[in-house]
Amino acid sequence: MLSLIIYLFLVFCLVYWIEGPLPRFANLSILKGHSADELEAWLKKFHWDHRQTPPTSATLPSYKFYSEVVEILLSLARKVGGSYQESLLFLREGLQADRQFEKRLGEMIVGCWLQIGVMIALTWGFIFGALSLVEVHVAPIKLFCIGGWQLLGLIILPLALHFLRQRYFSDIGRLWKMLYTLKSLTKVPLSRTEILHLAGVRELEQIKQTSLLSIIEKLKECCRQTLQQGLSYEQEVNSLMAELRFQEKWHFELFEKRLLALKLVLLGIFFLPSYLGFIFLLLNDLLALM
Repeated sequence: MLSLIIYLFLVFCLVYWIEGPLPRFANLSILKGHSADELEAWLKKFHWDHRQTPPTSATLPSYKFYSEVVEILLSLARKVGGSYQESLLFLREGLQADRQFEKRLGEMIVGCWLQIGVMIALTWGFIFGALSLVEVHVAPIKLFCIGGWQLLGLIILPLALHFLRQRYFSDIGRLWKMLYTLKSLTKVPLSRTEILHLAGVRELEQIKQTSLLSIIEKLKECCRQTLQQGLSYEQEVNSLMAELRFQEKWHFELFEKRLLALKLVLLGIFFLPSYLGFIFLLLNDLLALM
């Protein structure tokens, strides 16, 4: 009866978290949501044509590569002059899309933590409930081993999540930085060589992810034609950004599948066996008393 009450309470908490505070929680540390909100608010307030003082990056919130691109624009404004309000508006659009992407990603990760947390709570709720109902003494060292095994699973989970995130989104982030920088500097009075240097296109050689090779080769060819023939790269960059957005969605689906597999593996190795292990210990002690 006690286990049923605990189970119903945890189910209620799970539903409440998903329908209530979960979206707000998903915007916190996992997503660096505060920094994204602050940067977007900064971009909304900043107006290039009505500024009283020269633009500065001293109070610029830090969020991914977006802050770096804004700093580049501010630095160029001080050196060569000009207004880059259109570029900032373009960055705001990208920032909003990135926030939605991170929100979905964070909700998946929080959901994974929550399900494992519910499994741990159910396990220990059953353990303490069973021990209070039957007159069986289970050695504390055995309970400690069960807790230690679950703790090992909790340690592995964030490490595995970090590995998956780096594997599927790290190189995509580097490409986004290059493309957004190139797009933002389209109308800047600089030589093509300087623009490509600011965009960091030399780092393309460091990206080895197979699924991104076609985009990398197209970007290299675009840069080569821009330098040799002086052609505009704007249309090609727009096309590459659309292609990279498609690749990002595909990587997100892969991440979702790998996250599901990771969750099942952790539950099957660390958390479900802990529950079954206690039942085995309990039955073993009960049979010893008979």
